[in-house]
Amino acid sequence: MINKNVLNTELISVQEFRDFLFDKIVPIEDIIDMKKQPITITLPYWRKFDLIPFVPKGNKFDISFAQLFWIRILDILRSFSYTVKNTQLVCDYFYKDAYESDLPKKNLKNYINHLKQLQKEFILSQKELEDYTLLQNMVFDEKLMYVLKFDINYLTNLIQSALEASQPAGIYIFNNGDVYEHIGENFFNHRGLYFDIREPHIYISIDKILEEFIRNEAIEQILLPQLLSDDEMMVIKEIRNKNVKELTVKKNGDIITHIDSSSTKTITGKQSTDLKVAMGLKNYEEVTLTTRDDKTLIFKKTIKKRLR
Repeated sequence: MINKNVLNTELISVQEFRDFLFDKIVPIEDIIDMKKQPITITLPYWRKFDLIPFVPKGNKFDISFAQLFWIRILDILRSFSYTVKNTQLVCDYFYKDAYESDLPKKNLKNYINHLKQLQKEFILSQKELEDYTLLQNMVFDEKLMYVLKFDINYLTNLIQSALEASQPAGIYIFNNGDVYEHIGENFFNHRGLYFDIREPHIYISIDKILEEFIRNEAIEQILLPQLLSDDEMMVIKEIRNKNVKELTVKKNGDIITHIDSSSTKTITGKQSTDLKVAMGLKNYEEVTLTTRDDKTLIFKKTIKKRLR
């Protein structure tokens, strides 16, 4: 929990969270743990076992939201009496692996390759061209890459990717220190390992921790897929796959959106949000989806009237 007086603000937006993710603006002495005790009580213990590689000595310094995320994970694992030995393995997975693999440089190279691929298919925007030039210069700046290695890790990658995808995300931590991540229905481990999530584990929700920082309406957009039925999820999936030929949604007898993607018209962010809200609140009367492969999904919600 962050003392609101520390940030001099209410809960922030997703964009603000992204902007300040790596800025050291949170005084460590104002953070309390799950037992409502100052987190500084536990710091010496975590420091002793090298579980907080970014935290200097002493009890007065500032940390970033990204670092606070890791402290929250440590606190959750401690509440389940997770062993120190295995917690060290989890720490190595997110931090040591990132440092040894030059993750900042790897991230930049991946984005540069993404822009190169886009350039083969489309004309890049002015901003994309500027990003391309800037990133190429950054990759060869060894001093910058070294500094970034202390901020960017596999946990920050997961947080940022989850926000970008606007999907629920989390971490599966098994009883031997192994880690499995997910964003939506995509499960992964950067070591290339596969795990059976039916095995005993501790699940830590990225969305739940985000509630400490971000306004409720923004969190609801991330959590929304958890509220949808399988049929509703299919509609969202087809939209994301750009496989929608025609979509009609009726709400209380009124059409809220009609898209024919075979024309130049596309689904806008506003229309997509309206659709998600309509389905998430279960207040539609009828949804009809026709995809490019001529598959049609129709489902209705009957609104029953109360008997007097």
